[in-house]
Amino acid sequence: MMRPNQPQGQEPSRGLNQALSVSQILDLITQFEALSRLVVESFGDLSPVHMRDAYALIERARKRLAIVDAEYLAALAPEIPSSNHRKVAWLAEESHISRAEARQRISCLGRLRKEAEPFSSKSDDERMPALRDKVSEGVVGADAVQKIDKAVKDLPKSEHARVAQALDEHASEVVTQVRVDDLGALSHRLRAMLGLDDPYTDEDRQRLRGVKVGPQRADGMSRLTGLITPHFAAMLKRLQADYGRPGGLLEEGAKDERAPEQRFHDALEAAVDAGFGIGATLKPVRGTTSVVTVAHISDIAKIAGVKLQGTDGWKLPGMGKAISDGGVRMSIAEAIEKVAAGNSFLQVLGDKGQSLFLGRSQRLGTMAQYLALCGEEGGSSAPGKATPPAMCDMHHIESWARGGGTDISNLTFVDPGTHRKIDDNRSNDKSWWTLRPDECEGEPVEAERVVWIEPGKDRKTNDSSEGKNRNSNQDSNTFDNLGRWLRRILRQKGAKRNQGDKDDADPGGAGGCGADVDDEGGGR
Repeated sequence: MMRPNQPQGQEPSRGLNQALSVSQILDLITQFEALSRLVVESFGDLSPVHMRDAYALIERARKRLAIVDAEYLAALAPEIPSSNHRKVAWLAEESHISRAEARQRISCLGRLRKEAEPFSSKSDDERMPALRDKVSEGVVGADAVQKIDKAVKDLPKSEHARVAQALDEHASEVVTQVRVDDLGALSHRLRAMLGLDDPYTDEDRQRLRGVKVGPQRADGMSRLTGLITPHFAAMLKRLQADYGRPGGLLEEGAKDERAPEQRFHDALEAAVDAGFGIGATLKPVRGTTSVVTVAHISDIAKIAGVKLQGTDGWKLPGMGKAISDGGVRMSIAEAIEKVAAGNSFLQVLGDKGQSLFLGRSQRLGTMAQYLALCGEEGGSSAPGKATPPAMCDMHHIESWARGGGTDISNLTFVDPGTHRKIDDNRSNDKSWWTLRPDECEGEPVEAERVVWIEPGKDRKTNDSSEGKNRNSNQDSNTFDNLGRWLRRILRQKGAKRNQGDKDDADPGGAGGCGADVDDEGGGR
C-alpha cells in the first residue's frame, strides 16, 4: 500500500514504523475501506490461479485486524462496562456483530494490546508481544489468540500472568507448526511445562459424572448431554476408532456419505444394542476394548511407597497421570484399577522413554508393538497432527521393500491422511519421506524416533544440525506423552553436556514454562 502523498511507482519507505499524523492515519483508513469495496466488486473476475494467491493476501490482512480490535477496546476501556459479560453485550451492540464474535475480540485484548493496562503490576501483565508480532505479520488471527487465551485461563488464576510471559516466545513458534483447532489442547501442554498435577481427584470426577437423555423434539430426536469419567471417555474413543471410521458397520465396498458425528452415533447405537467387548457381538478391531495407559517407573514406585535411586532429578509432566490410546487423561490409580478389573493395559517406561514392563489383563501378544508405541509416541508422529493412537496406522519408517524390519525401532504411528502421502520408495520429492535418526548425519541417539522430510525439501542432505529440511510434531496433545517428554530431557541434557554445562535440564525451559522448548528436536 502506498503512503499518503507518495508519488506513483515509488517504493514505499521501509520506515513503516515512523509516526504518521492523525490526518494521514484517517486517510489510510478511508482508502482501506474504499479499496475493500473495490476488491469485493472485482474479486470474482480473477482466474482460479490468481484468486488463490489473492485470497491468501486478503486472509493475511484479515488476521492483522485483530490488533486493531485490541487497540480500539484498550482505548475505549474507560467507557466500556467492567464485567466481561457486559463488555460482550456492549461490543455486540456497538459494532452490530454476534456475541460470539464480540467475545472473541475481547478475549484477545489482554494478549494483543500494545501498552500495559494502567496501574497494573508486572505480575498482572498478560500481554504476549511475540504473539502480537505473529498477528501483525498475518500468520495467525483472533481465533488462534482466543484459543491460547483460554488455555492460559484454564490454569489456576495465580499462574496466568507468569505463564503468559514465559509462554509468549514459545507460543509464537507453536502457532506456525500446528493447526489452529489443535491449539485447544494447549492447556495440557501448559500443565506439563509447569509440572502441575491434576487438581481434581477421582472422587471429584465420580461426583460430577452423569448422562441425560433429553425430551423428544418435534422431529422425534433427543439430545444426549452430560459429563463422563475419563475411563468412559477412553472407551468411547476406542469404540469411535474401531467402528466410527469411514465405512464402519457398512457392507464391504459401500459408499459412506455419513458425517463423522453420524458414524459415531451409529457405532454407539450398535455397541449398546449388541454389546461391545471381548466375546460380544461387536469385537474390537485390535482385539481389546482397552484403555492403554502409560506411566513412569517412579510413578508406580510412589504409589507403592517405594523410593527409587537416581530419580530425584527427573521432572515429569505432572505426577500420577496416565494417557489413554484415545487421548484421554486419567489418574494412574484409576488405570491400575482397570488393569486389575480387565480389558486394560498399563505400560511402564524407564528414564530413556523405553518400555520396561507391559501389564495387561488379557494376554494378546499381537498387541505388543501397538502398546509400546502408545507409551513412546502417544499419537501420530507426523508434523502438526493431533491424532491419538487409536485413530492411527502403524507405519514402517524404512519400508519393508527397502529392508526395514517390523521391529519397534522401525515403527511409528501415522494418521491415515498423512500415511497416504508418504513415499515408501523415497523417490518422489513431492511426497513425505520418513527416516530413522541413524540415517541422518549427526543425529544424536536421544533424537526423536522418526525424522520427517517435508515435500519439496532437499533430500540429498540430511544434516540434522541445521534442521532446515526436517519436521517434527509440535502438537500439544502429545507434548506431555511420557516417552516424548523423557527423550526431550535427554536431548537437552546432551546439549548441555556439549556446551560444558552440567546443570539439570528443564524440559519446559524458562523456569518450567517452556519458552524455548523444541518439542521433538527438529523444529522447522
